[in-house]
Amino acid sequence: MQLADTTTDPEVRRARLTFLVVGAGYAGTETAAQLQRMTHKQLASFPRLSANDLRWLLVDLSPTVLPELGPRLGRYTLRLLRRRGMDIRLGTTVTAMRPGEVELSDGTVLPCHTALWTAGVTPPPIVAHLGLPVRRGQLVVDEYLKLRDHVWAAGDSAAAIDPYDRDGMDYPPTAQHAQRQGTVIARNVAASLGVGTRTTYRHRDLRLVADLGGTKAVARPFGLPLTGLPAKVVTKGYHLGAIPHRANQLRVAADWLVNLVSRPTATQLGLVQESAAQLRSEYSTK
Repeated sequence: MQLADTTTDPEVRRARLTFLVVGAGYAGTETAAQLQRMTHKQLASFPRLSANDLRWLLVDLSPTVLPELGPRLGRYTLRLLRRRGMDIRLGTTVTAMRPGEVELSDGTVLPCHTALWTAGVTPPPIVAHLGLPVRRGQLVVDEYLKLRDHVWAAGDSAAAIDPYDRDGMDYPPTAQHAQRQGTVIARNVAASLGVGTRTTYRHRDLRLVADLGGTKAVARPFGLPLTGLPAKVVTKGYHLGAIPHRANQLRVAADWLVNLVSRPTATQLGLVQESAAQLRSEYSTK
């Protein structure tokens, strides 16, 4: 936004203020919802910019938003984000990215400098060259997360069947599973060395939440669909409980309380135009 505020070229400004998020699952939808609200709140710091200058797009090949939370909450989220002015294009993906522009599968070419990719998880390339059984690109492991004798796999690289899934699908490659799988593997490694007993990995997702910014959220604790403020309370409570150590929880909770009565503080990431890097240019000539 700072670069857009300083330019006098309307085309450059339009590209700087066009933000594209690819992927309408948890990560993409939360990112788009939160950052759209944040950029609008920062307009007060840039008097030459207006709300009409900002353009946010969320695209996904899926026909729904937040499919993990079910159609009801997905429709609620879709209506909410569109009311906020977000351009949401389902059944759409990116076909090309070039300097200063992005091309979508519907033929649209966007002048854009900021694209956030949150669609899909790809295992490390080495997985395909190990000569071991794979399923959808992931290494097939048993209920102990064991790949073969003295070898285990977890997280994005492991295909472990979820016994609670009615369709017999694998556990999704999310942080909550990777963290818990790491603990199970540690115990099983110790058991293989004669310390303790091995254990299977079994985890049922009881809480599905997405924070949409402000007082808005969607949640499905224990299968109960919630929206608005009740969902926000559940979402914040779940996220706070996932933070390790009580001191860290208190710090985060204090930040949330401060943000209720103040505008979020923007952080400059050090984006500098090439021509402004005078010190580097000076040294390179000597």
